[in-house]
Amino acid sequence: MNPSPTQPGTTTAPATASSSLQASHWQALSEASKILNSTLDLDRLLELILEVATRALLADRGTVYLVYKDNGELRAKISQGIESRLLRVKIGQGISGRVAQTGETIRIEDAYQDARFATQFDKNSGYRTRSMLCTPISNKTGEIIGVIQLLNKIEGTFMLEDEIFLHALTVHIAIALENARLHAQLVDQQRIRTELDLARQIQQNLLRPPPPTWHTYQFAAKAEPCHEVGGDFYDFLPISQNALWMVIADVSGKGISSALVMSTLQATLRALLVGVHSFERLLSQLNSMVRDFTGGKMYVTMFLCLVDSENRKLHYINAGHNPPVLVRGDGSYEELEAGGTVVGLLPGVKFARSHTELEPGDVLVLYTDGLAETDNPAGEMYGVEGIVRSVQASRHNGSPEEILQRILTDVKEFAAGAPPADDRTLIVLTPARS
Repeated sequence: MNPSPTQPGTTTAPATASSSLQASHWQALSEASKILNSTLDLDRLLELILEVATRALLADRGTVYLVYKDNGELRAKISQGIESRLLRVKIGQGISGRVAQTGETIRIEDAYQDARFATQFDKNSGYRTRSMLCTPISNKTGEIIGVIQLLNKIEGTFMLEDEIFLHALTVHIAIALENARLHAQLVDQQRIRTELDLARQIQQNLLRPPPPTWHTYQFAAKAEPCHEVGGDFYDFLPISQNALWMVIADVSGKGISSALVMSTLQATLRALLVGVHSFERLLSQLNSMVRDFTGGKMYVTMFLCLVDSENRKLHYINAGHNPPVLVRGDGSYEELEAGGTVVGLLPGVKFARSHTELEPGDVLVLYTDGLAETDNPAGEMYGVEGIVRSVQASRHNGSPEEILQRILTDVKEFAAGAPPADDRTLIVLTPARS
């Protein structure tokens, strides 16, 4: 049995929908339902909730709190009677926090006679709370998603019938809040999708296509991010009549953070390639710069090479990247592994260059791990062997573009249609046959 409303403090169980309401309250509920369904804007909805509740129950002011479980707190944007600001209350703390924790409705005639009442809010605002009615807002599964608190009944104190009405009103409030939250999520998802689509377009534009033909060499390149944006990139930069820089790289991680590092890295590398012609010095500077702008929390695998058309040589440093595969004209192959560790992870890393010959009939394939580590339903990886098989099946009379497309097609068939788990990036280079 509930304590008498004439007692200083009253705590009640949630009023049931079967409790009787006055005809005026039924009419107010009907009007409230229409009003609360008139907007999907969350801030405007909170304002309407307060307007409806305070007007119907003749309260001086009110607050609607929303539950944030991850932080264990209630949050409310206060706008009735005082300057707008964000109010935070820990769940279990004060009257509203207690309601959020237990799901009970609390009705009080004199707040200062109740030990649960936190007086600090009145001290900060200069307001004097007397009577109070506070009830949870629960969704259709019974989860408490908010709390509504009304202060200072203009005439007398809050009665049981006010509590019953407010509990009935919270049913409509919960539906309106859930609809507004769902709408906000959809709007955010659409905004994110639009931004990601734009980011993908920008990133694809940053991947400069190779020259189809440069001296006696032909090129093809393609990047396929597994998400909207990725951390793989390639670039080509002629620096003299007979020398061309070529790079393929993979930033650790996936998604937007990797894409941001990728774009910064590409701009930094281009600046260094123009002014620094020492392989070892260039990679050392790049290592320090990547550590600086990622704080050592991300790293980059990279294969950087200089194509020397005059001497038919490929000078390179492999900085922890998947070793490119050089398939010789006689069908044998070698992997280009020499160089050093990844870029941006450790300070003071030393790199060493190496070189190899590029002969007519050879096929050089540069790739990222998303391609080689593609697995099939049996758990087998495509690997270097898969790349070599694809090259050997298509290199005779095949252009770099045809070889590239054959590799990508074979990888997709190998994966039996499963979506890629990582970005796939590929460069194919062939010297012209004699």
